[in-house]
Amino acid sequence: MSRCAPSADPIPPVASFSYSVEIPRPPAEVFRWLLEEDKVPRWTGGLETYERLDGGPLGTGSRVRQVLEVSGRRIDVELEITAFDPPNGAETRFSTNGIEVVNAYALAGSGAGTRLTQSVDAKPSGLTARMLVPVVQPRLEEKLTQDLDRLRAELSG
Repeated sequence: MSRCAPSADPIPPVASFSYSVEIPRPPAEVFRWLLEEDKVPRWTGGLETYERLDGGPLGTGSRVRQVLEVSGRRIDVELEITAFDPPNGAETRFSTNGIEVVNAYALAGSGAGTRLTQSVDAKPSGLTARMLVPVVQPRLEEKLTQDLDRLRAELSG
């Protein structure tokens, strides 16, 4: 009888999604729109609040409070910027309803502009969270797609 080796990550991501857009601006310019307090509200749908919780320059370790509505649900989270590498990429993490969410942005020069890819992985910490993710995932995918399309439109004008 064979035994399966234990996984290094016993709870695999239940939801994983990635979406890319081409933006006719250089990566350094696009990067500023991803996390800065005065720019995020201009392209993020359903956003009620986006505010820095600390001072100093934006970077790894910075914290941001974000309140938004997704499919009729109000979500209030504290994001931590866990990677900050302008103009190449950034990553944030937050937890809500027992789900750990990692949001990553990758930027690459593409012709005269930038290819921006946003990837989201959601890992549940329990059975209730595992049951919630499949319900939320299609709505989240739709929202993220609309938000990146809105950002592309904002920077294409």
